[in-house]
Amino acid sequence: MRITTKKLTTLGLLVGVSIALSRMAPVVVPFAGIQALRIGFGQVPVMLAGLLFGPAAGAAAGALADLIGSNLFPIGPYFPGFTLSYAVFGFLPVIIWRQFPRQRAGYWAVFLAVFVTSTVVSILNTIWLAILSHRAVLVLLPPRLLASLLQVPLHALILHYSYQGYEAYSRSLSRQSP
Repeated sequence: MRITTKKLTTLGLLVGVSIALSRMAPVVVPFAGIQALRIGFGQVPVMLAGLLFGPAAGAAAGALADLIGSNLFPIGPYFPGFTLSYAVFGFLPVIIWRQFPRQRAGYWAVFLAVFVTSTVVSILNTIWLAILSHRAVLVLLPPRLLASLLQVPLHALILHYSYQGYEAYSRSLSRQSP
């Protein structure tokens, strides 16, 4: 992938939006004495970065969003597993989404990509929380999976229309340039 100023600027903007949405606007629900459910939209810009610029750029955007966000707005101790999880948010949806032909890659392809990614990351994050809090994974997993799966349709819808909007914007720019 050729790195241009436009791509780098867009990735930086998506990382910033992700930090703002994940650190300043989530709804946190405690369970079993720890922060178990965190409902937010910070993953959507990271997934969009992956869809627009590829899995490596999405993974880098996710890792940067978590590293910068955890240093600027710490919620708890830094744990590298959460950085890995955020990188998976940028990497995995693209891999799944690219399995569909371009003309059929509509909402349901995005939905499937977000569903699988949210499930995988929810399981990973539950393992990381269990390590940090010394709680059983099976105690933490059901409510976290439920919260993750409840967000999937909305995340997929936002991601689908954001991607379409960016593509339409890019096409209009290419038609305007001489």
